[in-house]
Amino acid sequence: MKRWLGWGGLLLALAALAVWFCLARLTPARGVPSPGIEITDAAATGSQASPAPGAQNPADVLRRRLSELPQHSPKLRAAMKSAEAEMEKKSPTARWWLRPIDEIHAEIRAAAERGEPKAAYALGIRYGQCSRALEDYAPQKLLAELDQEMELADSTPAPRRGMENVGNRISSELATYDACASLDRALLDESMLWLERAGRAEAKGARLAYVSAWTKQASRGRNELIADIERMAAQRTLAREWLEQGLAAGDSDALDQYIEAYSGQGGLLPRDRVQEMAYRYARDLVRSRRVSGFDALWASGPTRYGDELTSQQWDAAEAQGRGIFKTYYEARPIRPQ
Repeated sequence: MKRWLGWGGLLLALAALAVWFCLARLTPARGVPSPGIEITDAAATGSQASPAPGAQNPADVLRRRLSELPQHSPKLRAAMKSAEAEMEKKSPTARWWLRPIDEIHAEIRAAAERGEPKAAYALGIRYGQCSRALEDYAPQKLLAELDQEMELADSTPAPRRGMENVGNRISSELATYDACASLDRALLDESMLWLERAGRAEAKGARLAYVSAWTKQASRGRNELIADIERMAAQRTLAREWLEQGLAAGDSDALDQYIEAYSGQGGLLPRDRVQEMAYRYARDLVRSRRVSGFDALWASGPTRYGDELTSQQWDAAEAQGRGIFKTYYEARPIRPQ
């Protein structure tokens, strides 16, 4: 859905706006999909929660205040809708990612239950996105964020300049929250299940998405991990296996996952600063091939900072980083398809 070409500059610009607008509805800006995130009591109640007697519903207050802010013009909204429709023409399954989850859920779920790997992947990702949205986009949180934005705008020489973008972003986030709150919470807990099915069916990107989802899931409270330790251990074994496969396949996203794991996040791998720096250097080498500066980076090695590693440890990280690059990425296309 990212490669529809041949349009003029205006249509390309509109497409970019459409992508921004739609992704804002789909992906919480505070992190990557995290299917196992624990939902706070306030968020878990959904948009139907009843306020205390005499209190105003935060969602209603937020909608009223957003209605007072400038909005995108009808012409721009129509243009974004048109660009979205063009993307769906290019790839019929783009609708699974572009449309609000409450509009498209039944279609994705039915396709996933029929055994379509791409649908299982989309379902797993979007369930994970909703788990995060119910936490991050709760109306009371968005209302507090709007207060901060308004206070900041009032303190600038040109008050309220740029509030159109703020208002539209928060409106989009509230719409995402409402769409996700309409789903049964038990369905969202199936995110890992569907990602595993997609990964076993070799849907593109699903295996590393499973690794990322496990890492975020493992960041939950210690008591929850202990209560379900056998399932978590089995999932960790599978996540490690798929991460190794991603590296062997020369997938550059695997480098990000190794860096995160060795930095001590999530418990997928033991924290190891030397390994972390080795994979960071390998990632820098892969990226520099796509832009510039590869030869200089290869000659100079990684930037050595801090005092946590000794000179010998930095030497080891440099040698290993070069080895990772040569083994898994040197023969790969500079920009894999």
